[in-house]
This record gives sequence, C-alpha cells and structure tokens, in this order.
Amino acid sequence: MSNEWYDIDSWQWVDSEDAQWSFTLFSGYKGLYQIWTDNKYVYAATTSGLDIIEIETELRCSFASNSSGYSSVWSDSNEIFVGSMTNGIKYFNQCSIGPLEMTSFLVQYAKTPFITSNEIKYIHGNLSKLICCTSKGVDIIRRDSNYITHTTISGATKCFVTTDYNYYYYTISGSEYWSLNRLNGNTGDWLVPDTIYTTGSGFLQSSNSINDFYVTEHTSLNGMNNTLFIATDLGAYVYDEGTTDYEFFTISL
Repeated sequence: MSNEWYDIDSWQWVDSEDAQWSFTLFSGYKGLYQIWTDNKYVYAATTSGLDIIEIETELRCSFASNSSGYSSVWSDSNEIFVGSMTNGIKYFNQCSIGPLEMTSFLVQYAKTPFITSNEIKYIHGNLSKLICCTSKGVDIIRRDSNYITHTTISGATKCFVTTDYNYYYYTISGSEYWSLNRLNGNTGDWLVPDTIYTTGSGFLQSSNSINDFYVTEHTSLNGMNNTLFIATDLGAYVYDEGTTDYEFFTISL
C-alpha cells in the first residue's frame, strides 16, 4: 500500500512508496474507530478498548480493554484523552504507559452533567483546549480552567480545533443535508456557528455526504486563513477559506 498526500504548493496528489509503516492490533480486535499518534506512540480506539503501539518498535506495548469499546482518542504527548461509549471522557498520563493492562490508569475527566452526553463520538485538542462531539451536542473544554461551553445538536460526528482556537465540527440533518461548521473562537454557549458550509449550497454538491475532514492552518493563498480538506462520498475537496477557491478530486477505479 502506498501513501498519498496533497501538496498545497502544486495543488496535486503525490503517491509515495517510501516510509511505509504498519502495526497489528491484538487478537481480540473487532473494529477500529480511530487512531492518533504523538511523539512515541500510536493509539488505536477500537470496539474492544484501546491499543497502544510503540512507534520505534512497531509493536503493541500496552492496552486498556473495555467491553463497550472506546470511540475516540487524542494526545498532546503528556496526557491521553479517551472517549467512551457510555462513560464520558477519561485520560491517563503518557509516563504511566507500561507492559501491563492500562484500564486502572484511566481516570475520569468529564461526564454529564458537565458535558452534553456520556456517549462520545470524537475528541480533538490543541494546546489548552479540547473539543468533543457527543450524541447530543458539541462541548469545548478549557483544560487550564475546566470551563466548559456547549451547543446542543444531534448528528455531530467529528471535530477539530486549531492553535488559533477556531473550532470546526460537522453535522448531519436527517439523511440529506451535511454541514461543516466553524466557530471563530468561543467564550460561551452557542446556538449558531459563525460559518456553515452545507451540502447543496456553495461549493459542496448536494449529493455529497461528508465522511471526514482536516484543517491546515494559515495555508490560504492570502497567508492568513485556513485550508479545509473534506472527504465525501463523491471525492475530496480542498477549500481555501481565505480566497474561497477550491479544487475537487475524484478517484477512478
């Protein structure tokens, strides 16, 4: 399998056979929800729990089993935050990772009534902020003060926060309309985001469902705004938030 990545200077996809890397999950693995990596480890949130793989050896070095599985994981190289299906957000310190089962090291970090639901869909963080999607809304957590703000909404699936504290999350309304939303900073609870990109309006085609997205900071042609990479059922969009220019790519099988 090759690695594909997008060169924002040439606006082209690059296919590379170099620097291949792989790992094997433990024998009880049934399904993968998410992976995240920091400077030492790869964390895999699965239907069976959390697997921890050492980057240098490419070997599984620890795990935390959970019969309900873990839905999401994010790390800042010091603390690792894990989203559960029924019990909110847990965390543990990277220095506690060892050859033993890690379940007892996971400490409760946030749950209802302080966040919108204990069913976590996705977690992302940057510096002192965390954002998480739950089955009932989106929560923004200040790790330095534990101050939490929310919006109550159904269908929030994935989220992202930049170092400038722009917050992104996408939602689905019914089975037809998908929206990628942006908050320009945040100081309190909110009802409506600052910017909404909706399928069937603007550059997103009406037949698209959003499967994933990623944000690169200050990569707009104007040197200030961000670039969005949006994976849909029909192909991938690269959208410049500063100039509103975009490219759409499809894959021919």
